[in-house]
Amino acid sequence: MPVVLFHTIAISQSLEEDKEPTSLYECNAEVSEGDRLSKVAPVRDIVTLTTEVSVGNFVAQASRSHVIASGVKSLHVNFKAGLAALRALHQCLALLRHLEDLELHLAELSHSSWVHILRSVNFKNLQNLSTNAPHSVLCHFLPEATNVQHLRLLSFCGDMCQLDDAPFPHLTDVTAATACIAPLTNHARVERLSVIDLGPEDSTAFPQMLKSLASSTSTLTILHVDFDPGDRDILKRISEVAPNLTALKLIERELLPQGRPLRQRRPWKHSVEWRDDLRRFPYLHRFLLRTPTSLVRVPSIEHKELTLLRAWTCINSAPHPSLMYITLWYLAGLPSATLKSWKREARNGINWVLQVHAIPPEWDQFI
Repeated sequence: MPVVLFHTIAISQSLEEDKEPTSLYECNAEVSEGDRLSKVAPVRDIVTLTTEVSVGNFVAQASRSHVIASGVKSLHVNFKAGLAALRALHQCLALLRHLEDLELHLAELSHSSWVHILRSVNFKNLQNLSTNAPHSVLCHFLPEATNVQHLRLLSFCGDMCQLDDAPFPHLTDVTAATACIAPLTNHARVERLSVIDLGPEDSTAFPQMLKSLASSTSTLTILHVDFDPGDRDILKRISEVAPNLTALKLIERELLPQGRPLRQRRPWKHSVEWRDDLRRFPYLHRFLLRTPTSLVRVPSIEHKELTLLRAWTCINSAPHPSLMYITLWYLAGLPSATLKSWKREARNGINWVLQVHAIPPEWDQFI
C-alpha cells in the first residue's frame, strides 16, 4: 500500500502543568536548572502538542536547550488555538529549524493569526507538510521550504489557488482541493495525487480535476479522487489523463451538492464496460472503491463478491494484466458497511483470496 505521509504514533510529552516528571523534558526537581538541562538525554525526534499549555511548556524548555530544539525532526500540532497561544506557537516554530515533518492543524484561526504564527519561519529541511493554513499565507511561507516532497493542504482556497508561483522542485505527493491541482502539479513531478472535497466548488470537482491533469506535466502513478454519482465514464476519462496509474482510489461523494438528482445506476453496474475500462490502465496494481450503495445483491456474502471481482477483471478466463489487489468498501456510512481487501491468487489466475475483512475506518484512512 502507499506509504503513510505522516507519523501517527502518539507521543506522550507530559508537558501539562503540575504533573510528576515523566518525560525527556522533566527532571528531578532537586537538580539545578543548568544541571537538569545538561543531564537530560537528547529529545525524541517526534513531538506532539495538543494543548496551549503543552506548547508553552515545550517552548520554555526548548528555548533554554539547543539539544532539545535541534533534536526535533517531526512536530504535530493539533488543537483549537486561542489568541493567547499565538506567540508561543510562533516561538515554537521559530525554534525548530531542523524539522523534516510538520503537521500544523489549528481550528478556527483567522488569517491574521496564521500570518503571525508563520511570520519569518524558515524550514529548509522540511520534507512533509500537512496543514489547514490559508493558501494566501502559505504562498509566502512555502517558497522558503524548497525541499518539500509531501504536501497535504486541508483548507479551501476558492476558485483561484494562490500557490501558483510557489516553486516545488522536489514535490512528488500532493493532497489538495480541485482548484489547487494545476498550480501544484505544473511545477513539479508529482507521482501521487489525492483530490479531496473541501468546498462548494467541488460540485464539479471531477471534471475540473480531469481538466487540470490534462494540462499537468506530472506523470501520476497514484491517484485518489472523489467523484459524484452523476459522473459518467469515470475510468475512461481518468485513463485519458493518467494512463500510467499503479494505484487508483475512487471515493463516491455521499451528499450531492445543490440538490443534483441521484443517478441510480453507477458506472460499475455495466460490468463489461467497467471491466474494459479497468484494462485501460496497463500498470494498475491496486484498485480501491468506496460507495454508499451496495455492490452485491446480498452484502458480505463472499461468493457474490468473488463473482463481482471476476466480472470486473476477467475476459474469457484471461485476467487483468497487472491488477492484483482490490479493496471494496460499500454501504459506507451505514451500520451494515462492509470493507474487504482482496488479492488475486496468482498473476495468471482468476481467483481472488480475501485478505482483510475490517471495521470501516474514517474515509481518509482508507488507502
